[in-house]
Amino acid sequence: MSHVGQNARMVAVLAAGLLLGLGLGSTGTTALGQREMPPRVNPQERTLDANLFVQTSAEYVACCLQTYAWATERLRQRLAAMPPSDQPPAVIMDLDETVLDNAGFQSFLDRESKGYEQATWERWEREFPTEVGLVPGAKAFITEAERAGVTVVYISNRTDRDATMAALRRNGLSVDGMADRLLLRADTSDKTGRRKIVEDRYRVLLYVGDNLRDFSEVFVTPKLQPDASDAERLTALAARRAAVEQRAYRFGTDWFLLPNPVYGEWQTPLGKEPRRFLRPTQMK
Repeated sequence: MSHVGQNARMVAVLAAGLLLGLGLGSTGTTALGQREMPPRVNPQERTLDANLFVQTSAEYVACCLQTYAWATERLRQRLAAMPPSDQPPAVIMDLDETVLDNAGFQSFLDRESKGYEQATWERWEREFPTEVGLVPGAKAFITEAERAGVTVVYISNRTDRDATMAALRRNGLSVDGMADRLLLRADTSDKTGRRKIVEDRYRVLLYVGDNLRDFSEVFVTPKLQPDASDAERLTALAARRAAVEQRAYRFGTDWFLLPNPVYGEWQTPLGKEPRRFLRPTQMK
């Protein structure tokens, strides 16, 4: 046998010994004859970097502070230019990932390798208000608005009033007059009707959210079936972008959007295989 043949045989023997040492046979079974289980897949792997961006990056903090700083300046400008009116001034704000920081919920899903479920969220909302923090810049903006005599109204798709108020109170935000200032989800996630209630009562100067649907239902993703084609999904993505571009004059004027790369309406058109929608390149 040549030296090459001897070396190849030695490698094969060593490899076989290593497999036996690990308790694996050549057929993917353990030494006890049990079938090897496939590795557990964490559904949160898809959002790991997004969660880390929100929870650890100084860039995220800067984005939020920048947005709220300009929103504060625009509020001053709009108050100064506000004509006499019987309607008192107000701002409408979303809560989750706009005012309230729910990073702990995302950490729980990642640790437990769980996908999002409404019942799990409702347990977080109900039982863990002490773990809810604030989005950077939110408190300073709200304090400035209230100091200027502007009513801050929260429109949220949360459902537990007591727990939501507990989270706000814990973070040093006023919960006075919440019967009129906290509009939670009843039978729909569409906020149009709730916005109309506030707009009939107040002169709304600014809207602040992390999801385009916090501003208008024109941004809702067109209805897609689970087996929708790539062409249909691309059309839905293009429709949302076009709706933004058609209303570009409102962003930074009276609509202020906080970054949320973790979850939101933007994910809806992508389906279960989002990698297909990365932009193509000729680079090799």
